[in-house]
Amino acid sequence: MPQRNHGQSGGGGQAQGARDVGQRLREGVGQVGEQMRDRYDTAREGMMHGYRQAEGMVARNPGSSVLVSFGVGFGLGMLLTLLMTQREDPWHERQLRRLRDLDLGDRLRDLHLADRVRDLDLGGRLRGAAESVTKHMS
Repeated sequence: MPQRNHGQSGGGGQAQGARDVGQRLREGVGQVGEQMRDRYDTAREGMMHGYRQAEGMVARNPGSSVLVSFGVGFGLGMLLTLLMTQREDPWHERQLRRLRDLDLGDRLRDLHLADRVRDLDLGGRLRGAAESVTKHMS
């Protein structure tokens, strides 16, 4: 295993390497910044061109522009109103409703069982059994 020399000569090489890395990092950041500026300028020019076209169209067709603007504004207003007034139940209320629905299912099953018990006519059978026991006892 090679041994490292921790003297002055090793530190100078590391310092030079750190400077090289720092220099490359600065150059990379500079290139990214230049690309971002170019893209921003291109987007800004495109937006200005579109704005000028829209301005010319409004100048040529003022009546239609007002009607279209009114329709778009009305539609967006309706959409926002619908979104803002639509009430969504919080999580805990949805879970409670699910529990209540389960309870309702249990109650329906219980009612179904009650119908079966009523169909068995246990009261009549018990009266008949009591009469039968009374006859045998006497």
